[in-house]
Amino acid sequence: MQRIPLNIQTLYADLQQQVAVASADEATVVATSIGGIRYLRLQRWVGASRTVEHLGRADDVAVMARAEAARTEMAHRQERRRLVSTLRRLIPGPTATLGRVLDAIAHAGLFRRGAVLIGTAAYQCYPPLLGAVLPSATVMTQDADLATADLALEGEIAGDSMTAILQRADASFAALPGLDPKAPPARFRNAESFVVDLLTPQRRRSDRDPMPLKALAAGATPLQHLDWLIEDPVPAVALHGAGVAVMLPRPARFAVHKLILAQKRGAHELAKSRKDLAQAAAMVAALRLNAPFELDDALDDARGRGRDGWARPIERSLAQIGDLTGR
Repeated sequence: MQRIPLNIQTLYADLQQQVAVASADEATVVATSIGGIRYLRLQRWVGASRTVEHLGRADDVAVMARAEAARTEMAHRQERRRLVSTLRRLIPGPTATLGRVLDAIAHAGLFRRGAVLIGTAAYQCYPPLLGAVLPSATVMTQDADLATADLALEGEIAGDSMTAILQRADASFAALPGLDPKAPPARFRNAESFVVDLLTPQRRRSDRDPMPLKALAAGATPLQHLDWLIEDPVPAVALHGAGVAVMLPRPARFAVHKLILAQKRGAHELAKSRKDLAQAAAMVAALRLNAPFELDDALDDARGRGRDGWARPIERSLAQIGDLTGR
């Protein structure tokens, strides 16, 4: 396994710090004249869409202050772009489509309000946190999963629908109908067949599927073990553009969840099961190298939650990936 050099890890830490304090005023200042009066506005790119905020007259003191702040923030953004470019020379970043999707979701504030990126899209963001480059064969994906526990079930979020958010990344995104045409959509797809799924922890067997997310005009598919996976998530930066702030499951929990999930797949999902095992194997190897106690703690915690649904699938997956030294 290829370790990420310490200087590159330091650059990533610098990027993460800069992204965390970035201002919403990062935008290009554009001037226009109407009736001989000069006005200013801010233009921002979100995903693949341009948004415009009108500030007011160019001779207004408050408007001039906002414009100057925007110019300063754009200089910081350019510096972050250079950092992302440097990091991507060693650490693979997300595809352009995934990067735009994450940018649109982050801009809408979903990660700040409890959404957690999971699945292979999250897996691609782990190398800087693990200090190791993960095998490229295990990061191929055509979808992004969002676990929306707090966001979905613990209060409304004022704002756009999920469809509108995703259409900022790609105008061709549309909701896919489920088995019940009256149920809110939990899956969205663009013209390139890139899919975004909304998921939520299953609280009881009687949970509605999908669970309604009224504020997003969407739904979320309830899944077992998801509440354990996304408990106490960690911040990370997706290496796209000037860096996109996301939230991820804790690395060790992600690895253990993959061990479980690989054994839960049906016979028709053999390819996904193999991908789960490949990702789990890579994550376990990286964690044993750089964070062995975190991995042991996650394994112990999961095994202690039950034999059939937790410990047994973990043991089977560890045996399959050849890691027979798990406690």
